Amino acid sequence: MLMQKEREQIVEVGKLLYDKGLVQMSGGNVSIIDRKASLVAIKPSGAVYIHMKPEDIIIVDLDGNVVEGDKHPSIETFMHLGLYKDHPDFQAVVHCHPLHAVAWSLQHDYLPSVIAAQWSINGAVKVAPYFGAGTPGLAQSAVDAVGKDGFACILRAHGVIAGSPHDIFHAMEMCVTIEDAAHIASICEASGRGEMFTIDRQLGEEGGYDGLEKIRRFSAQS
Repeated sequence: MLMQKEREQIVEVGKLLYDKGLVQMSGGNVSIIDRKASLVAIKPSGAVYIHMKPEDIIIVDLDGNVVEGDKHPSIETFMHLGLYKDHPDFQAVVHCHPLHAVAWSLQHDYLPSVIAAQWSINGAVKVAPYFGAGTPGLAQSAVDAVGKDGFACILRAHGVIAGSPHDIFHAMEMCVTIEDAAHIASICEASGRGEMFTIDRQLGEEGGYDGLEKIRRFSAQS
């Protein structure tokens, strides 16, 4: 089979996502790219994570054509491919459906930096405008919201997507960071005790990234 190691990692991360409650049964999707071969290994559509095996993983080319596998690739394949094309450094992409991040997206246009761990995702992240699952509009919305200098975004009323220049485990970690931040921000906001402290500018001054400045630039270009 093509991309045997990558298939095994996708299965492993899929089970981790399920165990952490970041996906429900078959929702979400994960992928890894082989830049030299111009091939992408991606979860098949409708596959239940706890039952998924390496041989179930689908191999597609950068145009979305199936190269190996007897199932349909994820309906979000073109969202993954869009990020790989826009970010030549991305090695893996994870898309999941975390509860608190999705809830946050229903009332906000971005998630500010409320925990130090957001340094790894360049601070605040944009909430991408809503489009139906599997549509070209959603794929483009995700690419635009991540931007040229970002790693992730929240998809309004849908989920989170993150691309990693390292590996699939790092991409998953970024999704976990966003969910943790959204959970904490929601708790703080619900307390009704005034303005919420954020650390975006401080992150920039410490050599990280001023995420709010990124959001302002994105808004100006939209």
